[in-house]
Amino acid sequence: MGVFIKNIEVYLPGEPITNAMLANKVSVRGTTFPADLLQKTMGSKHRHHASQGEQVSDLAVNAAQTLLQKYKKPIDLLIFASASADLIEPATCNIVHQKLGLQCPAFDVKNACNSVLNALEIGRSFLQTSEISNVLIVSGEKPSDSITYTLCSTEEMRERFAAFSFGDAGMALLLENTSQEKGFVFQKNRTFGKYWPLSTIKGGGSMFPHDASQLVFSGQTYQLKGVFDEITKPFMEECLDEAGLHLNDIRYICTHQVSAGMYADMAKYLGIPLERFVPLFEEFGNTASVSVPLAYHHLIHTKEVKQGDYVMLLGLAAGVNISVQILKM
Repeated sequence: MGVFIKNIEVYLPGEPITNAMLANKVSVRGTTFPADLLQKTMGSKHRHHASQGEQVSDLAVNAAQTLLQKYKKPIDLLIFASASADLIEPATCNIVHQKLGLQCPAFDVKNACNSVLNALEIGRSFLQTSEISNVLIVSGEKPSDSITYTLCSTEEMRERFAAFSFGDAGMALLLENTSQEKGFVFQKNRTFGKYWPLSTIKGGGSMFPHDASQLVFSGQTYQLKGVFDEITKPFMEECLDEAGLHLNDIRYICTHQVSAGMYADMAKYLGIPLERFVPLFEEFGNTASVSVPLAYHHLIHTKEVKQGDYVMLLGLAAGVNISVQILKM
């Protein structure tokens, strides 16, 4: 018995925000922010930001409602998976549960930008070992709340710069068992905890419980890229070997998206054609844990994916955590 993604929906709040619109809000030591800097350095053109009153749970619920309109069976398990949350307590799954009017058990999964991918591993395990018929995994990411627009120094701008590419989004997907030869054939993740200081939002936890200045993103972007450059290829090769596959067997790769140039870099690094990636960064920015499912949603709706094709979901998350999941379509 296998497990597959029966359906997936995404939700993007508001109208696209251009680099010029974003630049108008940024001040560095009292000077204006060049509108073309983001596209020159990271390749972003647009992103979506939720309104101040739109909660993380709302992003997830909007995607889930679209999905549930097409799916008439009761939901057996709800997992809310996100780097973002409505509150520290209670878990955001409870708020989503109430807004959707569900009756099933629910819990949260949080592991930075790999939250949804980790939830896929957990959901698959539940379906294979429990007497349930489906798992609804939802996510709402609102990293725009961690952007600081007033910067006091060039050094601070370097630390906060990557946040200007953040985009908000919601996602909902449904897992079911299947007797067909499709769905997940391999899942594995690994953590390299010594690198956790490279990308942080420190406020809101026990380290800085009352320091509002720590509620903003801070990242050492180049050091983090160096870590992923070092660990990604060996881990992918290890996973493919365990799955009995070769990189050439993978038709498409849906990966976490932090810059437009990362696809060309990764294609060269792995020695595969650029066309096997699903690039969305220019239009949506870094949507945290929604970025991989957003790419998968785009893939199945716009690309020629055939029965029997293998698709890899590649997760790269602060922490550092890396995830490889392979589906047979």
